[in-house]
Order: sequence, then structure tokens, then C-alpha cells
Amino acid sequence: MSVQLKTYSRGLLIVSACFFLLGTIFAVKFARLVGVESEYDIKRIIVIGCVWLFSLGLCFVKDIEFIRFSTATKAFVGIFFTLAVSSALLSKHPFWSGIEIANIALLICAFIFFVISIRTFEKDTIYFWVYTSFLLFSVFTFVKYILFLLFSYADAQSFDIHGLISGYVNVRFFNQLQVMVMPLLFLPFFSQNLARFKSISFIVISLHWTVLLQTEARGAILSLILASSLIMFFLSAVSRKQFIFTLLQTILLGIFLWLVFIIIIPYWLMDSANLQIRTTSSGRIDLWFYILQSIPEHLWFGFGPMSFTWAEGKPLPHAHPHNAVMQLLYEYGVITCIAITTWVISRVYNRLVMLKQLKNVSIIPIVYAVLAGLIYSLFSGVAVMPFAQILFVFMLSMLMQYGGNNDCKLGILTRIGLFLLISAISCLLLATYKHQELLPAMFPRIWVNGLISY
Repeated sequence: MSVQLKTYSRGLLIVSACFFLLGTIFAVKFARLVGVESEYDIKRIIVIGCVWLFSLGLCFVKDIEFIRFSTATKAFVGIFFTLAVSSALLSKHPFWSGIEIANIALLICAFIFFVISIRTFEKDTIYFWVYTSFLLFSVFTFVKYILFLLFSYADAQSFDIHGLISGYVNVRFFNQLQVMVMPLLFLPFFSQNLARFKSISFIVISLHWTVLLQTEARGAILSLILASSLIMFFLSAVSRKQFIFTLLQTILLGIFLWLVFIIIIPYWLMDSANLQIRTTSSGRIDLWFYILQSIPEHLWFGFGPMSFTWAEGKPLPHAHPHNAVMQLLYEYGVITCIAITTWVISRVYNRLVMLKQLKNVSIIPIVYAVLAGLIYSLFSGVAVMPFAQILFVFMLSMLMQYGGNNDCKLGILTRIGLFLLISAISCLLLATYKHQELLPAMFPRIWVNGLISY
């Protein structure tokens, strides 16, 4: 393995961690610094810029090896893009459908760069880097969170679900990151090299549960619980006992902190309780029924990628239906929806079975993160939000440590071709920023201006 490749991989991981912090913890200041109005838009720009930078750096690295995918996987990807392009050409807004497809292609390229970099190092090295990065992210987040909470106490001013988290247009965008970040904080309980961090992980995970309760993130809580419950069926008796014991302890401590600092103290200081139990679907079920009623009009190829943004007569003005499967059904049609859903379920099952076969239990938190992200995509916009997308792609890349062989060379022509492709995609995506056809709206899809005029 060349020194160049290790240097490139180390740089990619460091740059990714730094820009992840800039786009979350320091999003407000960073957006102002670069002259971007929205914290959401700065995240999209960061993703585009980083992937382009990674593709440029790869052109100067020798001896690049990549995983050789099976013929079935290659065929599946080819069929997906064929169907997606067909759907785009048949849609009312083929340009914007093409933008959505271009963004998917960008994420696939990001997956390639992440896999190359992650497989450059030993598993323990990657786990340490990933764990410390997301631990710092969590600690910085909670420092700001606690400060805002103390300010609310001092001013005797109540707060809503958005009041204690900054750097996000909507607190749900933070919840989307939580469902994938929090499982990774379980790494010290399954990796011997990180065992010294068990105590701090325990506290930070508990704080994550507290924030989930305070932000009333019902879908995120349900996703984490369902994912953990599913994983338990595939663990050995020893690992299952350890996982359940740790998970229940953190949940109980999180509930205790929530009751004390979010419910009891505010009630005592402000004479107002922050406890609200929502029993509605927040309009999600109405959106899903709308899709089921509308899809027969374009059953096979759907209405086109990103078409839900301007769907006529939908019950809510959201740019996506808060359900990845329903989004596939409406925008890509029943053929693509069934194919992708079947393929994803089969891949997830294979990874769950791997939990029994592998002696290295450190994969458990990674599978937990991927599974939680997938389940939460059935209740939230994980499939469309920029940092949720790139974080999920990174989680998938980490899973590739356990599969495939490094027997596929990426020659200089391939790398230059990737760079040119990504450059074209980046220019295309950035050209749509503040596009004249985008109406000002707080329902983001590609950019925060989510509604398209028609």
C-alpha cells in the first residue's frame, strides 16, 4: 500500500470530520462567514464541495484498489439508473428530475471515496477515528444545549422543541443525525481498544436519549428501539445480554435527566410544563394516503424523481412524504420501488446474519446505526437531507470492511473520468442554488427553497 494512498485517506477522513462539525455545531457562523443565508444550504454546499475535493485528490494517488462488486449488484445499479432516467424523461419537470438523479450519482461517488479510505486502515484505527469524531460532535452539541438550557433557567423563559438545538433549520434534521451517531457511541462496549471510553459513552448516550425526549422525536426513538430489538435476535447470548443491559441503563438515565431538567425544574421556575404527548401522525398518514391514491395514474414509472415537491393537491406543502418507500413509489414507480425495497431488505438480512457468524462483535454498533437510519427514513426525510444522506453513505462504507476483495484497480483514466463527472455534477447542482424557478419556502429538498413553481 502506497504512502500516497494513506496520506489521501487520512486527509479525507480529517476533512470529513472538520466539515461535519462546521456544518452542524458551527453551522450558523460558518454560513455567515461564507455568505450563505441558510444552515441547510451550507450543508448541501459542504457535501458537494467535499466530494469534488475528494475526486480531485484521488487523481494524484497511485495504486488505488477498490472492491469488485458482483455482476448482480452492477446490473441492479444499471437497471436503477435506466428506470430513473426513463421516469425523469416522462415527468413534467425533467430538468429537476435530472438534478435529483445527479445528486444520487454524487452520493455513489462519495461511497467509492469513503470505501477506498476506510479500507486503507485497520479496523481498530477506523473505529477510534469514527468514535472520537462523533463523540466530539456529541459533546460540543450538548455543551451548547446545556448552556441554552441554563440561559432559559436564568431568564425563566420556556423553550420549545427547537429552542435548545442550533445549527439546523429544523430540529428533526439533528434527530436524523442522532439515530446514526448514537449507535456508534456503543463502540466502547464492543471494541476492546475503546473500552476506556465506556463511562463517557454511557453519559453521552444517555444525554442523546434526553434530547430525543425533549425534542419529541417520536420517530427517532421508535427507530432506535425497533433497530435494537431486531438486532437482538441475531446476537449471541453474551452479546445480547451486554447490549440489552447497556441500552436499558442509558434509556433509564436519559429518562431521569429529562424528567428532572426538562420537566420538573422548568415547571418549578416557570410554572409551565414542557411535557406534551402528541398522538397524531403530524400529517404523514395523509401524505401516504395521497400517494396511494395518486400512484395509479403513473403506476410503472412514477411521476419522476423529485416530483413530489410540486405534487398537485397534496394535503401538506412538504417537499417529500417523510417515507423513503412512499417517495420511491410516487417518484420512481412500482417497479423501482419493489426492486430497491427487496434489494435493501436482502442486504440488511445478510448483515444481520453476519452478526452471528463474525467473532468480531465491534460490527454491532455499525449495523445498529445503518438499521436505525433505514427505519427512520420511513418516518422522516433521511433520504433527502444532505448531511443525513452523506452520513448514511458513510455508515454503508464502514460496513464494506466486512465484505468484498481489494482486487479492482482504479486506473488514472478512471479517476480522471470520475473527477470530470463529479465536476459536471457539482456545477449542475450549484447552478440551481437560488434558481429563479424556486419559490421561497421552508420545506427543503435539494435546497431550503423547496417548492417549485409551475
